[in-house]
Amino acid sequence: MISKHWDAMNQLEEAFSNINSISFMLEELTEAMDNNRMDAAHDIAHALNAFMPVYTDNWDRKFKQAWNHVVHE
Repeated sequence: MISKHWDAMNQLEEAFSNINSISFMLEELTEAMDNNRMDAAHDIAHALNAFMPVYTDNWDRKFKQAWNHVVHE
């Protein structure tokens, strides 16, 4: 049986791992800017602005759950 502490910490790690998508998009943005592909850079910048709150909200929820399970128990 998986402990709720392990489960909470695993979910937190998975939430953080999702941020790798942001890293990839930043690399793409840099490449687009370096090669003067302004339409692509514009699209990527808008995508980053739309996605970032989703990833950070997810991480924040998972962090609070992990904190409550691991520290408060």
